[in-house]
Amino acid sequence: MKIIELKSLLKNEDVEFINKAIKNNEVFIYPTDTLYGIGGNFFSIDVINKIDDIKRRADKPYSVAVSDYEMLKGIVKNIPEIFFDKYMKLLPGKYTFLFEIADHIDKNLVKGSSKIGVRIPDSPEILQLIKKIGIPIITTSVNETGDIPFNSPKSILEFIKNKDIEEDIAFIIDGGDLPYSGGSTIIDLTTEEPAYLR
Repeated sequence: MKIIELKSLLKNEDVEFINKAIKNNEVFIYPTDTLYGIGGNFFSIDVINKIDDIKRRADKPYSVAVSDYEMLKGIVKNIPEIFFDKYMKLLPGKYTFLFEIADHIDKNLVKGSSKIGVRIPDSPEILQLIKKIGIPIITTSVNETGDIPFNSPKSILEFIKNKDIEEDIAFIIDGGDLPYSGGSTIIDLTTEEPAYLR
């Protein structure tokens, strides 16, 4: 398990290592503008199964982080006008939007759901990394389901050690301790009127 400093994230050697790990369906941990996330290649069932095992969760789909609007368009069926009129100006930011998933996306990637949660977090280095990799990244908090999420590398390393999952995590992007957060605001845009779920 490699530790990569956020400030050196976009160095060529780190990007090459990360690109290879993600395309080899490895799981990694990274900071966002809310909490530390655990993720990997959204298009990999193997990655989803690995994260399910770590979080002890199998019933709900995971959200994804995308680099920009262009990547968002590639995975959703349609984008309602209200997104452009009201919400797009809030991004990047601490929001997760639920859209109808695009017809060409394997529904197993969202565990049979018709919806997908999408984030564009206000984390410039992470957004640049996702853009370089060219793949949406699963984003879900680092914790077992029902437990308090982690916001510091130290607590995450203790979690990994206690669960004996060092071999399951390819790398950690260390962005230092993050302020306390309850996570992103979740807004469902698949309903007639936007529904605030959290």
